[in-house]
Amino acid sequence: MKLKEFLENIQEMVKEDPSLLELDVITSKDAEGNGYELVYYGPSPGVYDSEEWEFVPSNSEDFEEEYEYTKEDINAICIN
Repeated sequence: MKLKEFLENIQEMVKEDPSLLELDVITSKDAEGNGYELVYYGPSPGVYDSEEWEFVPSNSEDFEEEYEYTKEDINAICIN
């Protein structure tokens, strides 16, 4: 799912029921729903390769000095 679609889904849900804005956000531990936990951190951009995740701030100007990846390498948003 792309961030655009995710955002549109949330916007539609809140439009239909604004009280949803007061609910906690959780995430499932796996695709089968074998556990759930609260989302504690805001979304963060980075590089994901289906096994590994590396945070890359989208607003840093010193990518080459601080991070292995560049802003152009960012391909995903982590929600927790």
